[in-house]
Amino acid sequence: MWDLTRFKKKKNFNPKKKIEPRIKFLIFVFVIFGLLIIGRLFNFQVLKYGYYSALASDQHEIYRKLFAERGTIYMIDKMGSKLNKHEVLYSVAINKDFNLVYAQPKYIEKSAQEIAEALTPILEPDPEKQEGFKKIILEKLNKTDDPYEELKDRVEDSQVEMIEQLQFAGIKSIKKSSRYYPENNLAAQVLGFVSRDERTGKYGIEGYFNQELSGKQGEIISENDIAGRIISVGTMNMTKAEDGADIILTIDRNMQYQVCKQVSEHAKVLEAKSAAAVVMDPQTGEIIAMCSYPDFNPNEYNLIENNDLSVYNNRTIYEPYEPGSIFKPITMAAGLDLGLITPETSYIDVGQLEIDEEKINNADKQAHGLRTMTEVLEMSLNTGTVFVSEKLGQRNLRHYLEKFGFGKKTGIQLETELEGNISSLDKKAEIYTATASFGQGITVTPLQMVQAFSAIANGGKLVRPYLVEEIRYPDGRVVKTQHPQPQQVISSKTATLLSGMLVSVIENGQGNQAKIPGYYAAGKTGTAQIPVPGGYSQTETNHSFIGFAPLKDPAFVLIIKFEAPKHGSYSSVTTAPLFSRIAKTILDYYHVMPDAL
Repeated sequence: MWDLTRFKKKKNFNPKKKIEPRIKFLIFVFVIFGLLIIGRLFNFQVLKYGYYSALASDQHEIYRKLFAERGTIYMIDKMGSKLNKHEVLYSVAINKDFNLVYAQPKYIEKSAQEIAEALTPILEPDPEKQEGFKKIILEKLNKTDDPYEELKDRVEDSQVEMIEQLQFAGIKSIKKSSRYYPENNLAAQVLGFVSRDERTGKYGIEGYFNQELSGKQGEIISENDIAGRIISVGTMNMTKAEDGADIILTIDRNMQYQVCKQVSEHAKVLEAKSAAAVVMDPQTGEIIAMCSYPDFNPNEYNLIENNDLSVYNNRTIYEPYEPGSIFKPITMAAGLDLGLITPETSYIDVGQLEIDEEKINNADKQAHGLRTMTEVLEMSLNTGTVFVSEKLGQRNLRHYLEKFGFGKKTGIQLETELEGNISSLDKKAEIYTATASFGQGITVTPLQMVQAFSAIANGGKLVRPYLVEEIRYPDGRVVKTQHPQPQQVISSKTATLLSGMLVSVIENGQGNQAKIPGYYAAGKTGTAQIPVPGGYSQTETNHSFIGFAPLKDPAFVLIIKFEAPKHGSYSSVTTAPLFSRIAKTILDYYHVMPDAL
């Protein structure tokens, strides 16, 4: 005890005056400290709630907040007529939670052989692949000092449940979001795929629009101690991910399936090396269907047959080829438009021409005497288009080819488009103009041919093909595809005259097997020699057919191309009948009224 009696004797002494300032100071300190704590708690629980919520949650939640969700790709089913159209969206590229099954060999208690025997039929359902798969698993399980070995990715929940029932120590699984294509092979080359890092799009829409689809990744910024641990009272910030945009394609899912199924089945019958097809609305440039054969499953893009990477390429835009006789209407268009010929203009077909010491023959090696320009197309006479090209001259022919879009990319929203090659028309020799007139010595893509024929079908306007209807961003923005003003490349009169000539090709000429019951259709066959070193192949040809229907108001332009079919000598018997079947399917689907024949 303190003795305070001696202080009481001092004059004016008051003990409260000595103690009070200290108490006030302590109270002040405690108040300040309390406010700091309250402020920190407010920062933790309110201002940075997302950050600490993520840290407190499981790994999947952190992933979701930090890694953007890739946008969905949609196709449209456009059922009904133009006047009564009903559109439905279908997702064809989505994100799906799968499982990654892995092993921790150092913790395995059963024999590696026993585990491999049990897991193989679960993880690899294909009996033909099970033996090889089991060897791979066994090799991984025998790495006894290894803490982690991936066994299989993209495993379904039902498979994981079967594995869990086995209760093998050291066999684990974790959830993992992966790109998934619910329609499997459908439009594989149009869509492309996403690499195993789940962030990088390759080929097709996935590659061309990778930035838009990927979104923006989030991040955690924090103060760490010397050991790299987060300092709980340090500066911490979390930027949430911004999800990717959704993309709506012009592709009609039902038409894509129907067209591509028929093309691939026919290619197998013909034993063709490859096939391609495009269906486009000639009024708008909207791509309705786009097919490449052979195709692949983007869910298993690494399992392609014979490791043939060319299967990823979209053959409608990536493989320019010499088109042959389907190109003759383009030469005719130039001659008609300049007034140098009419459908009734005639010439004498002698069967063979010699230009610059090179011989040009008709496909049948025959001379046909007096023939009109319409008959040139009906009978597909090479000498007839050379007759037109001589009237045109090299400069005019090249000028019209460029107007029609040849020698440059269409600008379709896909990776790997090539521009074709019409540079032979830069050479002075007359032979190059002559051969170009019937589609030899120049190269084009199927999509370029569809674009050019659309100008014939729609009254002479060149429209730009497009594949993306709109892009929808997470913030609500919608960006629709901007369409350049169509260019009038030939007069409407020229387009009408040429359309009539092409109807005659189907009604009276070599394209007669392309007839569509109940409709007038316009089209052209093409059987083209394939270039090889030193000349042209004597055994292989490319077969094409291109056309549109109905004549009065064309609903579509369709091209079909087969590379080196083993069966059938000419496209008139290999490709024209398929055009008829597919065209009827399209017209029925869109409820297009038959013509009054």
